[in-house]
Amino acid sequence: NKMVGIWGEGWKSSDAYGEQQTNQDLECQGDACLNLQWSEFLDSMIYAPAIDDGNEIFLNEKFKDKVVDGGDAQPWRHALIISHLLQTNKLENLKQGLINGAKGKWIKVLQSDPFLYQSGEYIDFQAYGNSLGWFYPTIIPLLEAHIVLQQNNMYNEEEFKMVHSWLEKRVWVLEQGPLDGLVSSAFKWNNFFEPANHESINKKVAYMLWGVADQNEVYFTAAINGFEDFYKSMRKKNGTFKNEHRKGDGANYGLQSGNVVGQCMIVMAVILEHQGIDVKKKYPKIEKFVQWASENYKNAEELGYGGGNNNLRFLSEDPSKRNTAGWMYLWDKEFGTNYTESNNFPHQTRTMITYGIADASNIITP
Repeated sequence: NKMVGIWGEGWKSSDAYGEQQTNQDLECQGDACLNLQWSEFLDSMIYAPAIDDGNEIFLNEKFKDKVVDGGDAQPWRHALIISHLLQTNKLENLKQGLINGAKGKWIKVLQSDPFLYQSGEYIDFQAYGNSLGWFYPTIIPLLEAHIVLQQNNMYNEEEFKMVHSWLEKRVWVLEQGPLDGLVSSAFKWNNFFEPANHESINKKVAYMLWGVADQNEVYFTAAINGFEDFYKSMRKKNGTFKNEHRKGDGANYGLQSGNVVGQCMIVMAVILEHQGIDVKKKYPKIEKFVQWASENYKNAEELGYGGGNNNLRFLSEDPSKRNTAGWMYLWDKEFGTNYTESNNFPHQTRTMITYGIADASNIITP
């Protein structure tokens, strides 16, 4: 594999990014954007944040004290800095941040859910699914940063070994079995598999990046297999995802989670293209999805899909950091298309910080 992840060889940021940064709502300004800061409270444990909707069941009340609010955990605070340093090509600062992370051996403990969860008539124990779900916004940009630093020969041998060993052990923790150990009374407390959906796809992205960073065929092949499993779930007509874009009143699918899946598929498609695979030829349904989203996101509320995940926040001026429309700009930059031209997405939703990109619309490709 070539040492290229999401950021392509020779990519750089336009001058407009630096000029617009104060308007990008990146939540870091000045020197705060230039250094990765590690702390005992935020970086010792990968937390399983509270869901806080009244459906948590504590078998032991003392575990209530172990629950951390999702906002306190700030799972993408490092992603903000990493994406800015990559976008501005401040690779020495980026390298020092990863070295400091490795020296401190930060991200030491993976927390299992300290509670059961009442889901309708059933009770679930999510095990590590919750904490890992909040860990991907940290580990994915770290892996992308590690790839870019290797690509640009930024490490000496000692620095590389230290950072690589530290990240390797954090990648190992991503594999916790079917659905990361989730069991449910709905399935008689047995492990079970769900079809390809938004809850499992970021693991494929992380594996693909580690396959590149470590030049590891096993991880890269596992990622491709996962990518192709999701590809099989795409409709031939328009590339939409059968497990997300559908009618009905189920709770765990819809436009919002469908965008999460589409976002990850485009990220992986870009990585595969960088590895020499002709994505448009081999996986034509990917571009069909891009075209469909470009046409239908203009009036997304009129699509009438079912499911409980139809909040259109990802198209708003206040998108979740890990679910935006930035992937459409990334596709245009990589493949020379113009799908974003007819969409006036707010600048806030052009970011992809959890994949190492602060502003996908301000990337210049060779």
